[in-house]
Amino acid sequence: MVNGLSYWLRWVAVLPGALIGGLLATFPLHWVLYLAFARNGSLFGFIELPLGSNIPVEYALTPFVIAVTFILVGDKIAPTHKFQTSIILTILLVSFFIGVLIFMPDQAYIQVRGIGSPLGALLGLFISWKNSKRKISEAASSPAI
Repeated sequence: MVNGLSYWLRWVAVLPGALIGGLLATFPLHWVLYLAFARNGSLFGFIELPLGSNIPVEYALTPFVIAVTFILVGDKIAPTHKFQTSIILTILLVSFFIGVLIFMPDQAYIQVRGIGSPLGALLGLFISWKNSKRKISEAASSPAI
């Protein structure tokens, strides 16, 4: 066996871990938005907003945050080939989004809320790409021992 058990278990945990991480990211998002809107309907205490405007903001940000977190958590869990894993996770997420558009057109709203998931996936992929470039340049600049 070339790699240990933990190596293979991390590969098995990439997709479930990314899904769980994406869903768990909605809790801090909700708390931050609740604290931001908690001052008599104003954002951070000085921007006046209409009553109930926190709900559309949360509806718009939730798919975006889930998608970014899904890609980045999968990137962190993968033991090797992190950028390639991020590409595959992005393809899975965008394919799921397109599948919802095709097979359940009444469920997919093409608004800010609907476009948040693919945009979040692309942002997560971009962050993963920047991290992989940074690690490659750090490895190239460090002296070989």
